[in-house]
Amino acid sequence: MTNPQTVSIQLQGTPNFRDLGGTKANDGRTIKNGLLLRSEGPFYLTSGDIEKLHSLGIKLLCDLRSDGERTSAPNSWCAGQPIEVLNFQGSADLRAAGNEAWEALRADPSAKGAMRAMVHNYRAMPWVMAPHLRIMFDKIMDEDALPVFIHCTAGKDRTGFVVGILLLALGIPTETIMADYMLSARYIDSRFADGIVEAFTESFGFSPSPETVDGMISLDPSYLEASFASAAEEAGSIEGYLEKNLGLTQVRLEKLRELLLV
Repeated sequence: MTNPQTVSIQLQGTPNFRDLGGTKANDGRTIKNGLLLRSEGPFYLTSGDIEKLHSLGIKLLCDLRSDGERTSAPNSWCAGQPIEVLNFQGSADLRAAGNEAWEALRADPSAKGAMRAMVHNYRAMPWVMAPHLRIMFDKIMDEDALPVFIHCTAGKDRTGFVVGILLLALGIPTETIMADYMLSARYIDSRFADGIVEAFTESFGFSPSPETVDGMISLDPSYLEASFASAAEEAGSIEGYLEKNLGLTQVRLEKLRELLLV
């Protein structure tokens, strides 16, 4: 297995940021440097971080957060930059009160209940995200919208799924995708716990236990595996999901790989 490359540009306020350049595909090619960037959200960006982001020539920003999250921490760093912002709507996320995962967690607000809710949301992601993923791929291939910068709030769940699908489309081995996904575990800490507690308390009227919070902010390979399995089950295979739901025919997959691999 080829491990994902460590980011060449580090951001002080948002440590869960990395360039996926150098990641090796099954055909021996690698992702070009500086074209595929993933991160946590902009809340903790420093002025120095913003200067570094401006230097990257980003053309497309994919914001996977809910409207409420974007209001709390807007991407104001993009102001005055030639960056198109694509807001993914309807994110299947545990912070989106009222969805089925929240209801399951209401019935069992334990650490195990939190893990079950996470799996539920990951299984929903392929279908909630599909319309926006199709737009993202169209922009990358038809409008040459590269580099592309993908982020949510913590940069682990929604970003992990969207980046995972992009890497699958590029022919990156599953074990490499999982290694990149789990790399985010290094940077998930108490900075993201307050938002979980606030949303949980607002929805249920009581604070979650520390164990429950840990279950909601941690990563587990089974989460991302659940999303891939859900896509394959409904579409017949991952390849079927890419083609039927995202419009990624073999011709378009080759075009995508020509753009991003070397």
